Amino acid sequence: MLLSKRHVIPRVLLIEDTEDTRELSRLALESQACEVTAVSTAEAALGLLRAGERFDLVFTDVCLGELNGIDAAHCIRSHHPGLPVLVTSGLDPAEVTGRLREGIHFLPKPYSMSELLDAIRTCFGVMETGRAA
Repeated sequence: MLLSKRHVIPRVLLIEDTEDTRELSRLALESQACEVTAVSTAEAALGLLRAGERFDLVFTDVCLGELNGIDAAHCIRSHHPGLPVLVTSGLDPAEVTGRLREGIHFLPKPYSMSELLDAIRTCFGVMETGRAA
């Protein structure tokens, strides 16, 4: 399991505009005992957060529609400073990471399941041993 040492089911808000990728990501996260709410736009994700939905992690693609994943991540962190955000992109990592603020992590595409899980553990501050980092 992804975070079996935490003894909780992490709630992940997944933002991905490509349906196939969104579905694959949702299935991958659910296979690791995450509860996933998947949306296709940053605006929909922000609406859920404004409505009071609680999540343990936001996982978003950078390239979305009107509001991109980086701008959405900054907005989320402004209103929910304790909520970790993981952004992913096939863009040049230097182009992405230079625009990220504290609490926003980056996972370059393409990535393996192992890399995704490691990135999520990093977001939660959990090392391989399960101890907080």
